[in-house]
Amino acid sequence: MNGQEKASPDLKQGRAGAAVPSGGTVAQRARLYAGLVLFVFILSHFLNHALGNVSLAVMQAGQDLRYEVWSSRPGQILLYGALAVHVVLALIKLARRRTWRMPVWEAAQILLGLSITCLLIKHIVATRLAMDVFHTNVDYRHELTALWDNSVFWQSALLVIVWGHAIIGLHYWLRLRRWYRALRGWLAAAALLVPTLALTGWINAARLLAETGRLGLNNTASERAVLADWMYQGRWGLVVVLGTIALVILARRVADRFGKGFTITYPDGRQVRSRPGPTLLEISRANGLPHLSVCGGRARCSTCRTRILAGGDRLASPSTAERTVLARIRAGNDIRLACQIRPQSDLEIEPMLASRRDFGKRLQPTDDLYRWGVERPVSVMFVDLRGFTALSEGRLPYDVVFILNRYLEGAGEAIRKAGGLVDKVMGDGIMALFGIDKDARQGARDALQAVLSLAQALERANADLVAQLDTPLRLGIGLHTGPAILGRIGLAGAAGAAAQLTALGDTVNVASRLEGASKDLGGFAVISNSTLEAAGIEGLALAGIGEDPVPATPHAVGLRGRTEPLEVWAVRDPVVLVAALQASEVGGAIGEEVASV
Repeated sequence: MNGQEKASPDLKQGRAGAAVPSGGTVAQRARLYAGLVLFVFILSHFLNHALGNVSLAVMQAGQDLRYEVWSSRPGQILLYGALAVHVVLALIKLARRRTWRMPVWEAAQILLGLSITCLLIKHIVATRLAMDVFHTNVDYRHELTALWDNSVFWQSALLVIVWGHAIIGLHYWLRLRRWYRALRGWLAAAALLVPTLALTGWINAARLLAETGRLGLNNTASERAVLADWMYQGRWGLVVVLGTIALVILARRVADRFGKGFTITYPDGRQVRSRPGPTLLEISRANGLPHLSVCGGRARCSTCRTRILAGGDRLASPSTAERTVLARIRAGNDIRLACQIRPQSDLEIEPMLASRRDFGKRLQPTDDLYRWGVERPVSVMFVDLRGFTALSEGRLPYDVVFILNRYLEGAGEAIRKAGGLVDKVMGDGIMALFGIDKDARQGARDALQAVLSLAQALERANADLVAQLDTPLRLGIGLHTGPAILGRIGLAGAAGAAAQLTALGDTVNVASRLEGASKDLGGFAVISNSTLEAAGIEGLALAGIGEDPVPATPHAVGLRGRTEPLEVWAVRDPVVLVAALQASEVGGAIGEEVASV
């Protein structure tokens, strides 16, 4: 049952398995930090719009507060510096692209970003330039009047586009963080709520101004004419910039076509011709060959890692960002990141996260992160049938298989009904996972419920087999909650086993050892205190079920490889879990009611 310790080197290295978060290159980090500054500004701006659902006065009070921050000299330097850095670096990256094959999310972010630059020119000219050049008092009455006349649709579109661009960027930056998955539902709700309140806020405020006849602009007609001319010039300037980028891309394509080429050889023997310039990841994408990249080629993960079989000595040395990622996964000298290397000569390669059978078919995007491994908190359970070896002695093979299948059938059904996943069956032992598609709290509670269900399933099995058993069947259960690497593990090739979701890491090993400790502690189940804490339970002694014998007792168990003993509870009577779960539910409901009051 301790076979989980034999994890592959790739999965044992780094906290997140194949997708080890990293900071990316200097330019990528600068673009990211600039984007975060812009997001803080956008969020404050949208929340200010949302105050229009209360009143124009409250809306203006929020604007005055924001003005103190963002219109101060440091605020302006930070805001417009971030805007310039983010836009310029994004346009440079766009100009350097060698292929337009990319995931849908990446294409959407690019298109939304370009749309923002087109729509934002009017907003900047009408507000910031009007304030700086003509000293216009751009209060909310002035701004809403300008928008309400003829820009309701475009202003609303700008709001949605800006928010969509920001949320896509945040999602694909954070999705490798193990805490993000647990909070993703709440964050998604907030991501929908903020723009909805912002839209209704500014539209309601503008409509109220129109209905009460209080619309009005704070600048003259001649000033507005000058501003309109600047908007016109700004849009043509943007056309020139985008046209220049298009010419750069076209010139590179022509140069690539007539430049000296090289050959990339893939694992199935397929050879692809290319020219210097694009990254190896871009070359693979351009030819529809399988090459994973969770972070979109930003050197923030290691999913595009590639073994260089031949020609590696002619590649440029790794950048700081690439060295950081390779060091965190303890990669050998022949491993490089496909998103960071730009081949100049022939290469023979083997993408590490795509098997040979993946080649020969077009690259299909997948949202199955388990394919290359993710880390998240789960509850791991090991179940073992006590004394089965002695039970098997002197019995016919048919009898042994019949008894074992009857037990496994009931145990597996109990685990599945409680919301668990039967990871594997090892003879008379079962490994199960809880909380894979739920948060850690619900996963731990499901696991505790499974302990109860297993006790009931064992009673039914003993009742069915009473005529065939000298002594009743007994179970030993170990349960522990903590971070684990989840991935689909399977052998490649036609003779290999189908990839199956499993868990790897210290949490699995601890759960297995707790199952073994149940023999010495005399418990039906040994449950770590971390599982109880995750489930919102303070301790089983508080349940107060039964006095003799004691239904559960605390212990400090020493485990190999751990300097500190692990706090566990040896459960002799699973009924103690019923009161504990019910008490935590009542306590949670009372806490929510008090918080709402």
